[in-house]
Amino acid sequence: MATTHINFVTLDVFTTTPFKGNPLGVVHLPPEAPLSQVQKQTIAQEFNLSETVFIHDVDPSNDSDPHTRHIDIFTTTTELPFAGHPTIGTASYLQAQGISKIITKAGPIPIRSGTEEGHVSAAIPHDTHLNSRVLGDIESSLRADRLHSTPEIRSAELQAPIFSIVNGMTFALIPLPSLDLLSQVYPGAFPCAVHDLVDVEWSETFIGRYYYVILGTTVSDSGVRTVQLRTRMVEDQIEDPATGSAACALTSYLALEKYSETTIQFQVTQGVEMGRQSDIEVEVRVDVGEDGARRVKSVQLGGKARQIMKGSILVPSV
Repeated sequence: MATTHINFVTLDVFTTTPFKGNPLGVVHLPPEAPLSQVQKQTIAQEFNLSETVFIHDVDPSNDSDPHTRHIDIFTTTTELPFAGHPTIGTASYLQAQGISKIITKAGPIPIRSGTEEGHVSAAIPHDTHLNSRVLGDIESSLRADRLHSTPEIRSAELQAPIFSIVNGMTFALIPLPSLDLLSQVYPGAFPCAVHDLVDVEWSETFIGRYYYVILGTTVSDSGVRTVQLRTRMVEDQIEDPATGSAACALTSYLALEKYSETTIQFQVTQGVEMGRQSDIEVEVRVDVGEDGARRVKSVQLGGKARQIMKGSILVPSV
């Protein structure tokens, strides 16, 4: 008999407070009932969350790697190779089941427990790339009405680095000098086509705008820098309460371009303006070559999650 319903849970990610953080749908795909891309996309549209994860369950009697699970990550319109809040949410959910590695389209991601109860961290795939152009380089071809009306924000948008954490996930990293200016950010369509801005071999990509304010920074006696950030991420007509991939992109960029230490910890707060505060932790480690060039050695994304709902959903007939 064909499977007509499959199980799901929802989680609020990067928080322990119900109805804060970033909601995530997690759907179990039984081994005997794989779904098509269209069916998975339809379910993601039904949840209507920023992302929905599909876990490929395995027959326990024929599980060659009981500590690993493959996952697919979908927005309401497309599949993503990687995204941060689905990774942390799924890691938190699966860790209790003995899973220590999840495999995304961007690669395998080891999971480990944090020092605090319920905290998980994941070694994030990274293949960083600073694109050669900024919006200001192609200003004459931009949709001017898609840039911010406040001159200081508009100027920051035009000069923001365009940075990819992996091939397929790219962000304009837009620094602002104050929380007041950050509060004035609003969603809207990107001011140009991706292919007009991003380097050719990196241009098949999601792109969003990640605005940030550096709130403070300290350096410990052991030389580890900790940076506090407030952020907002907008993409087309939506704002995201927590964006792990954008946080990893921003912190990797800052570790490479702004700071000199080789281990830097970042505390990122996002979603405040939406009433869904999310607390994101990132640790970036950097190697320095003999020529002084810096490259990202590792990116560790961390946070907590809270289960909110569970149930079953009808399998689409399409």
